[in-house]
Amino acid sequence: MKGPNMSGTVKFVILSDSRSGTSLLSETLNSHPQIVCHGEVFHPTPRGHIKIREEERTLDQLVALREQDPVSFMRLVYDRPGAQAVGFKMWRNQNSEECDRLMADDSVAKIIYERTNILARFASSRLVKATGIYNLAPGAARPARLESKITFDRAEFDKYRARHERIFSTYRQNSRGPVLELTYKSLVEKGFDEVLSFLGAPLQPLAPQKEKLHDSRIIERFESAHHPLIVSTVTEMGCAEWLDE
Repeated sequence: MKGPNMSGTVKFVILSDSRSGTSLLSETLNSHPQIVCHGEVFHPTPRGHIKIREEERTLDQLVALREQDPVSFMRLVYDRPGAQAVGFKMWRNQNSEECDRLMADDSVAKIIYERTNILARFASSRLVKATGIYNLAPGAARPARLESKITFDRAEFDKYRARHERIFSTYRQNSRGPVLELTYKSLVEKGFDEVLSFLGAPLQPLAPQKEKLHDSRIIERFESAHHPLIVSTVTEMGCAEWLDE
């Protein structure tokens, strides 16, 4: 881990992909009094992702600026006076050109945030389609449809895994300047101190702002008829630990 230059506000970007636990990271960082962490500012429907007050710019104005002048849009996103650190999360396929520019900009700190349990990511991506539930706030009621079971297709999983590896290889090979490589597992087990230190923010206890949606026994998220194939697949890959998270 190489920390950013601490003179002035630290600008950062969380480079990741969907269903990696990024809402847990971004929303919890945003609860820190000296950090502003937007959501996916390049999301196709960005309402709720861009933490800029309506009196500054309307959502339509923000989207127009993002499409017409992404460099000026980035300046606006990062312009949060008084914050120790300001950042957001993005996937490369949301805007590959701007992602490449950010990776090459050594004045922007990068957090490469990976959910290394690819079976868990695969299951989560399919459960979202089945349930329509993306996140759950702590203490919120748990809808019965969260207990939905999904099927497993080996060819789809292999394709998903290959895409995952390409994306994170791109992040690692092209990110310049300060970089923190962080995994979902380490964040859940160790908390947020490593990230706060990287961003130069005062250490303080942060309550997780999102709740785990599904059982930690990943295989139980699939229909039981598919369990033997799942076990043989991850065992063959040398990744039997993916059955749990």
